[in-house]
Parts: sequence; structure tokens; C-alpha cells
Amino acid sequence: MTAVPTLIGEVSIRLFVRHGDQQKALDFYENVFGAKTVGRPYLHNGELIAAEIRMGASFLMIVGANPKRDADASLGGPRSVHAIGATPVMLDIHVDDVDRVLHHALAEGGRIRNAAETLDGGDRAGVLVDPFGHLWVLKSRQKHLAA
Repeated sequence: MTAVPTLIGEVSIRLFVRHGDQQKALDFYENVFGAKTVGRPYLHNGELIAAEIRMGASFLMIVGANPKRDADASLGGPRSVHAIGATPVMLDIHVDDVDRVLHHALAEGGRIRNAAETLDGGDRAGVLVDPFGHLWVLKSRQKHLAA
């Protein structure tokens, strides 16, 4: 029997955006979700290439996709959502007020895919498409309904 390896670090998530949109993405996540840049951003000739952010207890890396890979699928990924035309990933984020965050995201250039609604358990949830094509499931814990 083969031993299962032990995970010795955290899982790192990289969100790829269209090359040149890195700073816009960083600004959006800071303004809408309160993300904070962690450490020093990666720069090349003064241009932001990538930045690690903290959102609550989670860490994400915002990275500009390689324009050659975006233009030619045969080169393999990673590619931006704009190059692919859709995303197979949904990012869940817990916020204090889904309605307020959705409204603010809309003002910052996001698009509401699913309006906020109260779920059977009493929590609120809605789905946001950010300006870079990533889907965010926003959830907020409400008072639980009596059984």
C-alpha cells in the first residue's frame, strides 16, 4: 500500500487576468473585497506583473497571463478567462453584507450574474462576475431560521 503524502504547505491560487489588467484587478479586489497586498509586487520595467493579496484568511496571486499563450491555445495554459471565453472555477467568499458588496462591485465595473437571495437556511448569497471574468459566489451568514 502506498502512503498518502502529507500536505506541508497551503494551496496557492493564482488568478490569471489579461496581460496589462494586473493593476486594474488589484485595484478592483482592494476596493470591492478589501484585499491587501502582501509583500512586494512583482514588477518588470515598472509594470506590475503579479501581486499576492490577502482577502480575509485567504491568499491569492493576481498574475498577468502570457499574451502568447492567450493568443495561441496550442501553447497550453495558463490563459486568462477572456482568452478562454469562460471560467470553470467559482470562488466562494464570505462577506458581512452580500447586497452591499454586490452593489459596490457593480459600481466598480463588476456584473451581477445572480442577484442576492435568501437561501433556505437563512443565509444570503449572490454571484458576481468581476471585470476580468472570474466568478465570485458571495455569501453572508444571517440569523438562522428556527427549525
